[in-house]
Order: sequence, then C-alpha cells, then structure tokens
Amino acid sequence: MVVLLSVLVACSGSNESENTDESSDNNNNDESKEQTVRVAVVESPMLDVVEIAKENLAAENIEVEIVEMGDYIQPNEALANAEVDANFSQHVPFMNQFNKNSDANLVEVQPIYYANFGLYAQEYASMEELPDDATIGIANDPSNIDRSLRLLASHHLIELNETDSGQYGLKDIKEDSHNYTFEQAGITALTRLYEDVDGVIVNPTHAGNLDLTPADDALITEKEDNKFAITLVATEDNADSKLIQQLAEAMTSDDVREFLNSREGEASIPAF
Repeated sequence: MVVLLSVLVACSGSNESENTDESSDNNNNDESKEQTVRVAVVESPMLDVVEIAKENLAAENIEVEIVEMGDYIQPNEALANAEVDANFSQHVPFMNQFNKNSDANLVEVQPIYYANFGLYAQEYASMEELPDDATIGIANDPSNIDRSLRLLASHHLIELNETDSGQYGLKDIKEDSHNYTFEQAGITALTRLYEDVDGVIVNPTHAGNLDLTPADDALITEKEDNKFAITLVATEDNADSKLIQQLAEAMTSDDVREFLNSREGEASIPAF
C-alpha cells in the first residue's frame, strides 16, 4: 500500500508539472499574439504622433489601428460607445464638456503637446494696430470660449471675473476697455471668418490652413502653463490597462518629441 500510494503521488505531481508547463506555454503564446489598439484622430499633427507610436509599437507586436474622423465630437462618441480604445484629438476641458453633456466616463491618460493657440489678423501686424471695437472670431463651444478669453486675459486685453465653475463665458468679462465684439463659429469654420472679421483666435492646425504660424504671424499666443494640452484619452475602464499605457509611452518617445519640436513656427510644444 505504501508503494502504491507513493506511485500515485508521483504521478499526480508529474501531471501537475505538465499542467503548469502547458499553462506557461499558453501564457507565452498569449503574450506573443499580436494585440490591436484602435485610436481615433481628427487631423495632423495628432495623426502624425499616432503614426510614430504605431511604428514603434510594431516592434512589440502591437498593432495600432488609426481611425480618422471628420470632426471633434465623433472621436468622443466612438470612444464612449467602445468603437475605439482611445482617442487623440482634444484638450481635457473639451473632454470634460463632452462627459458633462453625454454622461460619459472619458478620462485623461497623457498630455502630449500644447497646440499654440493664437490671435491672427489679416489687416493688422500687432495688437497695438488692432482697433478698439474690433470683431474677433472665436470657437463656439464652451471650452474654447473659455480658452479664447483666457488668452486675451493673459495679455491684459480683457479682465475676467472670478468664476466658481472653472470655465469662463462671455458673461464673465469684467472689463473690456477695447470694446471687442465676439463672433462665434464652429472651430473648423473659423478660418472662413478670417477675411470677414478683424481677427480670429485659432489653433495652429487651422492657422496652418491659412499658411500662418504662431511664431511668425500670431499677434499673441498662449503661455505654456495652460490646461489645454492635446491629450491621449481613454475610458475609466481601460485607461490603466497595459495596452493603453504602452500606447501612452510610445506617444511620449524621443521620436515624438523630435517631431513636435520640428514643426514650423512653434506650432506644437511638447507637454511631457
């Protein structure tokens, strides 16, 4: 009986060892399988940054599927509906506004770069030349109204009241000695206002569509210490996942930094 029991124990141990080896092999196989992460973008340079990350992650057997979309709301809707795993198209205040409006749970993963917001004028070369009573075109969504007003206030062109909400609206202008008028339009439509108003406040991508750059053509630009960095966004459910964190790491590589710094006219300043 003792001999028989010993044989049974030995056989059992052998099976456990084989099962462990098989489990280990399966885990190794799982790790070797190609993984895919779907990322929604709108335009360059967001697209370019993700393209660089895609190339680098290919060496780790991770496929980045880039989904280009036509406006700034679609990437958030796609992410909220789990049609993509992440998006790279916006700053955090814009994301927060979407969460509020749509009862969504999008979260910041990693700030990537500051899109150097600026005020551009076709007829004027400086703020001193811009007349009182000027009409200035600004984006019509709450987060970018806030951003435009902060830009003007940071250069002491207007004064804003204190706000409990953390987001300024036109009603929060306390002092406007220049008596500016603000004409609002969708952010992608602002370039069409360029010839019709005295000035427009736009991001460098849309300024680039007018062959303008922040460094060479903007009358004023943002300070770097702002809250509007273009940011990799995911959901509460997957933001801490290994795959999303690997994507964030690839998007903050030296290759990405070099690309951002190479863009003409200080259009994109690394935020990492």
